[in-house]
Amino acid sequence: MKQNRIFFYIKDLIACTFSNSEHARTYAKRNAVLQIIVATAAFILMMRVFPMGLVQNHVLSRQNAYENPAKAQLAGEPFGAADKKLQTVYFTQDHLYRVTLYMGCTLLQKKTNDSAESVLFRLYDDGFSCIYEEEADSRNIARNGYLTAEPDLDVVKGQAYYYEILISNESSAVYTLPVGDRAALAQAENAVLYIDGIINEEVSLVADFDYTRPLTPAGILLYDVLIMAVAAVVYLLLLMLVQQYDERFSHEALRIGRIVRCSAAVLGVLASAALFVWAVVLNSFGGEVWDRLFFAAGIVAADVWLVGFLWRVPRTLRPKKRSKMPAASILWLTWRNYIQTVCFGLLFYALCQYVNADRNFYHYTNTRWMLIFLAVALLMNYHEKQFVNKLSLAWLVIGFAGSVYYYSFVQGDENELLLARLTCGVVVAWGLLVLNILRIIVQTPELAATCAQMTGRLLRDRQRLLYGVLWIVFSLLMYAYRYEKVWVFTATLPFAAFLFSPNTLASNCRFLRNFSNGILLSFALVTYFCLAHRPHHYWMLYRYGGMFHTVACTGMYLAVVFGAALAKLYGKLKTRKRMLVFCFPEYFVTACAVGFILLSMSRTAFLTTTVTVAAIVAVTAVAYHKGAVRILAELGMLIAVCLASFPMVFTAVRMVPAVVNDPVRYEIEFQDRSFMIYEGDPVDSDKYMTVRRFFATLFGRFQTAGGGQEAAGDGGLTGREAGVLAYAGNKLAGLERRSFSEGEEKSGNTEQAEFPDISNGRFEIFADYINAIRFGGHPKMGPEDPKGDEYAHAHNSYLQVAYNFGLVAGLLFLVLCALALWRAVRLFLDYGSRYSIVLIPFSIVVVFGFISLTEWAYHPCIPAGFGFILMQMLLMRDCEGTAK
Repeated sequence: MKQNRIFFYIKDLIACTFSNSEHARTYAKRNAVLQIIVATAAFILMMRVFPMGLVQNHVLSRQNAYENPAKAQLAGEPFGAADKKLQTVYFTQDHLYRVTLYMGCTLLQKKTNDSAESVLFRLYDDGFSCIYEEEADSRNIARNGYLTAEPDLDVVKGQAYYYEILISNESSAVYTLPVGDRAALAQAENAVLYIDGIINEEVSLVADFDYTRPLTPAGILLYDVLIMAVAAVVYLLLLMLVQQYDERFSHEALRIGRIVRCSAAVLGVLASAALFVWAVVLNSFGGEVWDRLFFAAGIVAADVWLVGFLWRVPRTLRPKKRSKMPAASILWLTWRNYIQTVCFGLLFYALCQYVNADRNFYHYTNTRWMLIFLAVALLMNYHEKQFVNKLSLAWLVIGFAGSVYYYSFVQGDENELLLARLTCGVVVAWGLLVLNILRIIVQTPELAATCAQMTGRLLRDRQRLLYGVLWIVFSLLMYAYRYEKVWVFTATLPFAAFLFSPNTLASNCRFLRNFSNGILLSFALVTYFCLAHRPHHYWMLYRYGGMFHTVACTGMYLAVVFGAALAKLYGKLKTRKRMLVFCFPEYFVTACAVGFILLSMSRTAFLTTTVTVAAIVAVTAVAYHKGAVRILAELGMLIAVCLASFPMVFTAVRMVPAVVNDPVRYEIEFQDRSFMIYEGDPVDSDKYMTVRRFFATLFGRFQTAGGGQEAAGDGGLTGREAGVLAYAGNKLAGLERRSFSEGEEKSGNTEQAEFPDISNGRFEIFADYINAIRFGGHPKMGPEDPKGDEYAHAHNSYLQVAYNFGLVAGLLFLVLCALALWRAVRLFLDYGSRYSIVLIPFSIVVVFGFISLTEWAYHPCIPAGFGFILMQMLLMRDCEGTAK
């Protein structure tokens, strides 16, 4: 009987959630949010199992000499830079994941403003070639009593390998590297130990070896079934808790919400107070008085934002008007919006990885990720009944079987296998989208009459017809003069699929809302990566690149984020009087984007954001009939919020990476411990950016080379500037790092000193582009400099399109950009008073237009270029209906 009661209770619970009752319609969005949370967590766990392969079977070879790696048990003779212990090992499995080497460390003195103590672990093959090395923080060794290295590489069983520990000559710590009796260790891996060249066969270094092997298909299936079962149980428990809350505490929702918000605010203030004492009073992060004042201002600003969000929660959760839609339709719509937003967020994150790539492999993989996410995002434009059908199921089964068959013939390393998996994903995703588009077209009632009606409407709209014809001609010219450029197909054919999606104002507004939210989601992911792994350096990399290794890429991406955030902000502002109250989240995101733009010191981003603000202010003033006082008030509020929030952004970028202590350096960046931040460096190291240094360098960016150097006050170090990323087909054209010494400055050209080139040499390069333009285009991205190398910077999308694809294509590109801008303006003026989200196309077009003056942006895998091409497709159509 008890089991029957539980069964009927669960059945009633599910029926109450998924039925079309008044209760189900009222709380449909909340139920969808619960489903999304549980399903997302389960999906991430399943992806970790396959295809990421992060869940594997572990085989541990543990030493048996010591039950507890206590320091007293591991006492031994001191081991220094002059000592050498080379251990021979024969691994017993095919894949070595981790080596745990027991050793001791005593730090004699605390280094506050210098690099942290570290040791180097090296692994050699049988030919004494180093196949892996890793630096380990000595503080962790002193605390744990062992060193952990993760080679995570394939090895050959029965083949001799060697590993050793290297100590720096400048090290002041005292290390011990004990040995144990081989018989007591009882490990098959251990062999001869060479101590200062002397052979020892009775003892070995004390270490554990962790091997891994991938899961079998049965193991993957078992893990997936287990994850789905746990997710179902968790979802049912959440439904039970929510139902109990509705029955018992819903009448006290306001009081409970007030208690929760006040408690969260108090905890936030207490945490901020503790951080204030640690960072400002105790000066744990070092720096001058200006740094401490900036930290204090940043902490206060973060508190204000936190309290503001908590105060705004009741307004966000206030019950909306009851929808007449069935509960199932609300659930489906919420899910489609979520999937489309996440797809665009991950898509833009993949584009960031693309422009940040330093080798072709990452270009290939991230292009495929972009295509997969784009296909799924476009599929979400359709009603669920249009793509949830037997044809889709059959294609997924065929696609899965074909992918398994294709993958079985792929041979190579892990990179080639990953590329093969992504290729299969592209085929399956786009096959699903194209098949459903064809199915919808075929099933359209009175197809011939519908096509005739669309053709007649297109012929009447001459501007739209001209836009479409010019775009087709431009695409054909790119195909004709593409040479070896494959991306021209990616820049046209996939985006054309958008032209077949539902063409109503309601669907377009929903698409734009999810598109802009996806951009902001990618910004959140990028910010998370920056705070976890990318500190702001004092030396050399003083212009903060964030997750990118060049500030040109940083500025281009942040300009797109700023454009989306500002469009949402000004679209929501309209003529509201309580600006900050109604647009609190939009102000926060815009302020964060501006903060990162200031840290990047990218003049391209400065110019683009300034022009974007002016353009959006102008077009919204016309659409909403704003007066001068209102315009100035909005600008004043925007500037005040951004300036007041900048200390928060600076403080977060300064503190969080230092505390996390996991810096990521790219191979293309400097690899020098003397000025680059490494793991284990103290939080008050002088390698971190300071307030004085930042503002001196920022103001120096707008002066001449000598003036900027003098303003920064760091001599030749400030003069060195990392060149920008240059994408040349499927490879990097290279990075130019220019530096000037005192002698070079004194011997500089007198005429150049009197009339400095504020374009940083761009005008001369642009002249070379113009002189080289011809009707037939060129196989390479740009002309060559006097040395015979391609120019590594000073790009211009308009000149490069003409250079790459010919003069006619270049002129057509200018006309297409002008038409896109005009149609974006008309779209907002026609519908902006009712649907403010239609400001997004105008903002993206403006951002792309001004970024293109100094950067190469017309590419489907560059954020600004992707946004522009996609907005072109939207602007190429007219809206057949109105939003309900």
